[in-house]
Amino acid sequence: MTAPAPAVQLNRVTLRYGLRPVLRDVSLEIHPGTVVGLIGPGGAGKTQLLKVMATLRTPWEGSVTLFNRRVDAWRRRGIVDVRSSIGLQFQNFALFDFLDVWHNVAFCLVNGPPRPEAEVQAQVNAALDAVGLSESAEKFPGELSGGMRRRVAIARVMASRPQLALFDDPVAGLDPVNSARIMALIGTFARRSRAATVVATHDVPRLAGIADRLVAVFDGRVLYDGRTAGIVHAAEPRVREFYAAAREDAA
Repeated sequence: MTAPAPAVQLNRVTLRYGLRPVLRDVSLEIHPGTVVGLIGPGGAGKTQLLKVMATLRTPWEGSVTLFNRRVDAWRRRGIVDVRSSIGLQFQNFALFDFLDVWHNVAFCLVNGPPRPEAEVQAQVNAALDAVGLSESAEKFPGELSGGMRRRVAIARVMASRPQLALFDDPVAGLDPVNSARIMALIGTFARRSRAATVVATHDVPRLAGIADRLVAVFDGRVLYDGRTAGIVHAAEPRVREFYAAAREDAA
């Protein structure tokens, strides 16, 4: 049986801000149904890597292929269409202050390809229930805590049922109980949806519980890309030390 094509292929991607490189020669493949964890110190380039995958950043060098087609081969309309297959939970939530929780979660569904109203209702309600916010559906972002706003952003990704799901620090600001719950939800979502799923987080122990692979990014470079269990034997000392310290902090 032929293996499915990767949902994401990055080939020697370099990204710069001015003269400063934030990603350096990054090559990755991410397959449908796989959960990939992005780890590394703050400012290492994890968020920018997610934005490259989401077509929100254009590499200076290298190529990005999504769903078996190079991004630079698409015209503008094609980019708009492919973004409807990508769900990104932004680190800063990116919620609309003028919309209540329900309509924030529904936004991508309502403004994407046409679909039956009953389907939209069902997907939004299911996503809100999954993150424990059904009773807050009529509230506005300004009435929510930071942790609740983060859960709204996660629900928006889940509701859109994307082929590629990207989560940027999904449990930051959450207490340990809700952190464990959200990480488990992401794992369940990835298994059931078969979406290619990438999770960037500092909560390494809980990430390790759902990730098939870990990718360690330091100074814009990938220093480890392999099975979760194998990271304790990573060739790069900085990766082993980071992983050990993250697990110790969580103990």
